[in-house]
Amino acid sequence: EWPLITTRTTVESFRIMEDLLFSFNAVEVTNHPNNPHAEHPHFSLYKAKNTGSSQHERRKRVLEARKEARYDLLMHLRSIEEESAESSDSSVDNMECEQIRKCYSRPRKYRNFLMLSEWLVDVPDDFATTYFALPCPVGKRSLIVSARGRTRAYSKSGVMVSQFPSLLPGGNRHTCSKGYALLDCIWSEVNKTYYVLDLIVWVNQSIMECETLFRFEWLKSRILEETPEVLEVSRLNPYRFECIPFYDCTPETLARMISEPLPFTVPLDGILFYHKESHYTHGPTPLIGWLKAYMFPEILGIAVPEHLLSERPAKYINLPAHIQYGKDKKEKGKPRSEKMEVMCAENNRKNKESLITDTIETQMESSAT
Repeated sequence: EWPLITTRTTVESFRIMEDLLFSFNAVEVTNHPNNPHAEHPHFSLYKAKNTGSSQHERRKRVLEARKEARYDLLMHLRSIEEESAESSDSSVDNMECEQIRKCYSRPRKYRNFLMLSEWLVDVPDDFATTYFALPCPVGKRSLIVSARGRTRAYSKSGVMVSQFPSLLPGGNRHTCSKGYALLDCIWSEVNKTYYVLDLIVWVNQSIMECETLFRFEWLKSRILEETPEVLEVSRLNPYRFECIPFYDCTPETLARMISEPLPFTVPLDGILFYHKESHYTHGPTPLIGWLKAYMFPEILGIAVPEHLLSERPAKYINLPAHIQYGKDKKEKGKPRSEKMEVMCAENNRKNKESLITDTIETQMESSAT
């Protein structure tokens, strides 16, 4: 009885900590550009610090790094040993390798395992032909791992939040010999459903190195053809798993997607935009964009229904007014210590100016005398 109580208490503590971390994300200060937990740069007066490149340039670098990583893997498999021959370009090669490792760094266990998005800031010219759109329901992002007869749900920070049986490969005691699977999902507490965004591993076969269209089509076929029973609630499958449909990013398709009934019964949170050539990587990537529905008119030039426009901030009148609203909200949310530091700095500046003025006046009086 005691170990069971301790385990439950630990899980509840992790859940409380996860909720606290989630609430702190709204005021998180981070060097990561276009963090979707902060305001969209288009709507915020506080612009991110200059990172030396636009979102478009970072997309190009990530795609190039992916090609370089693939070439580096082939060179490794062919056992070409050229490390002993030092050349004048060795430092440049090391820098390129460091960039590749940064783009494709492996997480520790399941911490920071999920592929995360950025605000869609720079809309490319070929956006309609190079991106897919996925409407996302309101919920919590989860990594589902089914293996050894158990199914576990992990939060974005890698904390296991629940454990249950499922009809996924390896997800219950009857299918423990069928390998394992990893899915990127959104958990909806309202209707007890996991909405599957992406497929990472299926029956021991990793498809992280596959492009977006292949992953999406493979996910749909595996769920509908191999395990259609996960769509229904049963004794061995207490929670449903549903695939989210994806759409092309032509203006007509996006307008139809945003105006038609949603493919799920819970409210719409936002829309994810996946680059068609992206692989599944860990952490934030500029190849995955994120927008709220009410941002469509100003960012993409696409009209949305009135009920989605009503989700804008309460004080929203127009863009300049919204910028001022974001400024006031951030000032109000600053910690007291930070405000005190700003006030002290301002007082020190005024004292220095006053001291300089008094010194100059004293010198002028003495010289006149």
